[in-house]
Amino acid sequence: MARYSVTHSKAGVNTANTIMWQLRSITPDRVELIELAVSVKVAPTTGPSWRLNRTTAIGTSSATITPQPEDIDTRACDARLDTTWSANPTLGGIDLREYATPNAIGSGIVWTWYDKPLRINIATGIALVNGNATGATLGTLVIYAVFDE
Repeated sequence: MARYSVTHSKAGVNTANTIMWQLRSITPDRVELIELAVSVKVAPTTGPSWRLNRTTAIGTSSATITPQPEDIDTRACDARLDTTWSANPTLGGIDLREYATPNAIGSGIVWTWYDKPLRINIATGIALVNGNATGATLGTLVIYAVFDE
C-alpha cells in the first residue's frame, strides 16, 4: 500500500444538503481513508454543517482531482476527488458523521481513522455534504484527505 493526499477549495453554495466533494476509487483497489478534514477558508454568511456520507451510487463526475503520492517513488493514484457532477452521487440514508462548523475563518473538523481505516470500495464513495445553505456570501470551503491505496 502507498499513502496519498489530496486537497481542494471551492466556493460554497446557497442550497442546503449540497454534495461538495466525493472521494472514490476508479480501480478495484480499495481506498483506506486515514484522515479527512474540512474547514472554512473565507467565511460564508452561514457556517457549514458537514455531513460525511457513504454514497450508494457515485454519480457522473464532470471535474476531478488526482491525489498525489506522499512518497515521490510511488505509482500514480487510482482514486479521485470529485468536485462537480453532471449527475449527482446518491447519498446513503444515514450519515456516518456530522459536525456544525462555527462561521469563522479557520474553523473546521479533522476526522481520523488511525487504528482501522474507513474503507471505500470501487462501487461507493465518501461524500462531504454541506447541510446548510451558505446565504448571500458563499465563502470558500476547503477539504483535504489522507489515505492508503
